[in-house]
Amino acid sequence: MHVTFNSMIERNVDILVIGAGPAGVSVAAIASQYGVNVLIVEKGTRLAAKPCAEATSKSTLEEFNIKIDSRLVRNKIKTVLVYPPNEQNPVEIKGEEYGGGFIIDKRVLLERILEKAVDKGAEFWLNSPALDFKVDDRGFISEVIVAHEGEKVKVKPKIVVACDGVGSIIAQKLFDRSGYAVIPTLQYIIANAKIPSEDTIMIWVGRRWAPLGYLWLFPRGGGEVGLGLGARGVSLREYLNKFIKHHEKWFKKSFIIEIGSAPVPIGGQIKHVVKGNVMVCGDAAGQVIPLTGAGIHSSIVAGKIAGRVAAEAILEENVTEEELVKYEREYNEYWGSRIRKSLKVLKIIESLSDEDLNRLAKLIGGQDIIDLANGLNVARVGLKLLKNPYFAFKMARKLLEIT
Repeated sequence: MHVTFNSMIERNVDILVIGAGPAGVSVAAIASQYGVNVLIVEKGTRLAAKPCAEATSKSTLEEFNIKIDSRLVRNKIKTVLVYPPNEQNPVEIKGEEYGGGFIIDKRVLLERILEKAVDKGAEFWLNSPALDFKVDDRGFISEVIVAHEGEKVKVKPKIVVACDGVGSIIAQKLFDRSGYAVIPTLQYIIANAKIPSEDTIMIWVGRRWAPLGYLWLFPRGGGEVGLGLGARGVSLREYLNKFIKHHEKWFKKSFIIEIGSAPVPIGGQIKHVVKGNVMVCGDAAGQVIPLTGAGIHSSIVAGKIAGRVAAEAILEENVTEEELVKYEREYNEYWGSRIRKSLKVLKIIESLSDEDLNRLAKLIGGQDIIDLANGLNVARVGLKLLKNPYFAFKMARKLLEIT
């Protein structure tokens, strides 16, 4: 899109945050605590417009000491069951193994983090997409054109933090996203479902139900569930409908009240997330756990680090790439490493047949799945599977090579 940079309202800010998802609101909440001038713009007409399964851990909410109440929490989760293709021998992940979790109202979560930013002086513009930008001779973004209240505003920031998702114009034009990959997802919100347990998440893997992805059933309480699928190379609607038909006893008298779809990054974090005076966070940077598609916690942490580093650079009058890259280094020490390892595990899992997954379900436990999915103690699981003749060569040795 070409935009003329003339005859516009101008606005100078210290930090321009583009996108009010988990990463963006977190950047604003932290940076505003330092007393710098923060403007956060969101293209959507409401918070949390992107469809989301809305499952998150207690530790995620603790990042901002978010109050856990009935307005935020739709349902409390005690157990996760991961089913192989034959639906026998599901692997059980107990609450104490992952710290407990919730199905939340994501809009309320974003609202509460955003409140922290606005209370400290940050300004929030809804329904205000970033249309284009201008780069100066240093490679810094000097101007961003934002549509706001029927006008085009020329925002002139010292630092830009792009948190505007998969379609981020800044991430696409300025950053190397050659390894960036997404998986399409589709989710039904279904009412009056008669599921076995209202406090158990159920997940299915394998080509039978979710080719190169997984299918999920998240109970939202009171018979309402989120039934979703992320898969590649197939009709998502066809597979979801097939699943509903096969599990007729759960859905016989149910009905769909909402349908949502969105691409989810699964290619791992892009090589660099800082360039000039620009930082990239969240989905725009691929900061999503590839094997699970989970991105709320990883994005909040990215936003917190980026917000602090950006604010400190402003206060120290040292807005340089060398200063801002502190965000990249700090994030990579833990979360970046996890994302990288999870991607490697994903590629190994994708090479397994449905029969392999059926056999694997008999050998591993809940903690094993947590470690593999989240890129944690992968070597421990590799050593465990090394004792099995069938999986020693097929999977265990590959896991042990992951660093």
